[in-house]
Amino acid sequence: MDPRFKKINRQLTEYAVGNFGKKLKVSSRLDEVDAFITCINMLGEELKETTISKNHFNNIFNSVSDMIFVLDAKGNIQNTSNTVHEILKHPAAKFKNKFVDTLEVKRDHSLFLHIVRHLKSNRNPVEIETSFRTGEGRIIPVLCSSSFLYNEKKIKAGYLVVAKDLTNIKQYEFSLKESEEKYRKIFEESSDCIFITDKEGNFLDLNVAGYNLFKKSNSLTAGFNLFSLIYKPLGKKYFIYEIKKNKTLVNFATQLKRFDGSVTDCLISASAIETDNKKIIGYRGIIKDISKEKETENIVLKTIVNTQEAERMRFAKDIHDSLGQQLSAIKFYIGTSVSHTNDERQKALLIKSNEALVTVLADMRNICFNLMPKTLENFGLTASVKELCKQTEVNEQLTFTLRAADNFPPLNKPLEIAIFRIIQEFINNSLKHGKATKIGIELFTKDNTAIIILKDNGTGFDTAVITNGMGLKNVQSRIQPYNGDIFISSTVGRGTKYKIIIPLTFVNIQ
Repeated sequence: MDPRFKKINRQLTEYAVGNFGKKLKVSSRLDEVDAFITCINMLGEELKETTISKNHFNNIFNSVSDMIFVLDAKGNIQNTSNTVHEILKHPAAKFKNKFVDTLEVKRDHSLFLHIVRHLKSNRNPVEIETSFRTGEGRIIPVLCSSSFLYNEKKIKAGYLVVAKDLTNIKQYEFSLKESEEKYRKIFEESSDCIFITDKEGNFLDLNVAGYNLFKKSNSLTAGFNLFSLIYKPLGKKYFIYEIKKNKTLVNFATQLKRFDGSVTDCLISASAIETDNKKIIGYRGIIKDISKEKETENIVLKTIVNTQEAERMRFAKDIHDSLGQQLSAIKFYIGTSVSHTNDERQKALLIKSNEALVTVLADMRNICFNLMPKTLENFGLTASVKELCKQTEVNEQLTFTLRAADNFPPLNKPLEIAIFRIIQEFINNSLKHGKATKIGIELFTKDNTAIIILKDNGTGFDTAVITNGMGLKNVQSRIQPYNGDIFISSTVGRGTKYKIIIPLTFVNIQ
C-alpha cells in the first residue's frame, strides 16, 4: 500500500478532533493520490473557515445581553442563548423542542401566531410585549422582537426571537410615573399659578390656580400668551428682555390683564427651558397674586400721605388763622402809631418795623401756600398749579408754560394733592439742582388715563445714577396707591422730563 494513504488517514483523524492547521505535502509524482491529497488540504481549509465562523457566531450568540430563541417553522424552540438560562433560571434541556407559547405567563393570545401573522404581512421585525416566568417563580416583563430565519438556499427555515428583559425599565417607568403624579398633584393643588410656555410666551400648561388668576375657563386657547397679558407695554418689554438675557427672573413685579377686563398685581418668577445645546425652547415659572398685599400697601401709603397732608393743612390753618391774625393786628397797631407820633426817629423805627412785618406776613403766606394752598382746597388742581407758577415766576427768574386741557377732570382731593406735591417738588429740583430757566407743565387725559408731563431746560442728570434717589422714590410712593406710573428721561446738559400716567379707572373722580 502507498504510504501516503497512512498520512491521509492520520490527517483525517486530526480533522475529526478539530485540528485544521496541518497540511499534507504533495509529492513530485503528481499522480491520483497527490490529487486526492490536494483535495484533503482544501477540505481542511474549508473546515477551518467554517469552524472559525461558527465559533464567532456562537460567541456573539451567547454574549448578547438579551435572550435569544431559535425556533423551527412550527414555533418549537431549537436553540437558546446563555442569557436565556441566566435570566429564566432553567437549563438548556428545559427549552429544547418546547413550543414558544409555553414561555408566556398569560396566554390570552398566541405569541407564535402573532409573530407569524405580522411577519406574513410585514417583512420587518415585529415586536410584542408579554411576560415570562422564571424557574424561581418570578414573573418578568419582556419585549419580544421576531424575524424570519433562512437556510443556505434562502428558504424560510424558522424564526429568531429576541426577548428583552423590561424589569428595570418598568421599574423606572413606574418610578417616573409616580414622580409625575406627585408633581402633577403639587402642580394642580398649588395656590399660586404654575405655568409652562413656549419660547414665544404661549401657554402650554397651566394649573387651576392659573386659570383662576386670569379669570379664564380651563382651556388652553390660541393667543393665550403670558407676554401679551402683561398690562404695561414697558413692563412687557423689560420682562422679555430680562428673561431672554438672564434666562431667569425672580419676583418680577408687574400687573397682568385678566379675561374679565380687570388688572391684578403679581410677582413672576420664571426660568428658561433649554435643550442639551442650550437653545431656549420655553419657560416655566410661578405667578404670585399680590393684589391683596398691594391693596394693603396702597392703603398704608394713602393713610401715611393723607395723614401728612391733614397735618400740613392743620398747621397751615393754625398759622394763618392764629399767627397771621396776630401779626396783622401788630401791623395795624404799628401803622396807627406812626400817624400819632411826632418824634421823627421813633416814626422811622415804626415804619421799618411795619415793613419788616409786611415781609414776615408775605413769608408766612408763602409757607401756608406751600403747606396747603387754599386754591387747591377750594378750586382744584389746575387753579392751584397756575397760582404756583405765578408765585414762583415772581420770586425766581423762571418762565412757565402751562397747558391744562379743558376736559381735564377734577380728581379726588388726595390724588390732586399728590400731583400738586410732585409738581411742586419738580419745580424745586429744577431750580435748586437743574438751574432751569424754563419749565413746561401739561395736564390732559387720553385713553381713560390722566397724564401729567413736566419738563425743564436745566442741567439734567444721569438716570442710571439717580433713579433710585430719595426724591424720586417719594414721587413714586405718591402715585403708587393710584396704580400710577412715572417715566423719567433726562440727559446731562439737556434737561429733565417726567411723564406721569394714572389710570382713571382706579380713581374716584369727584
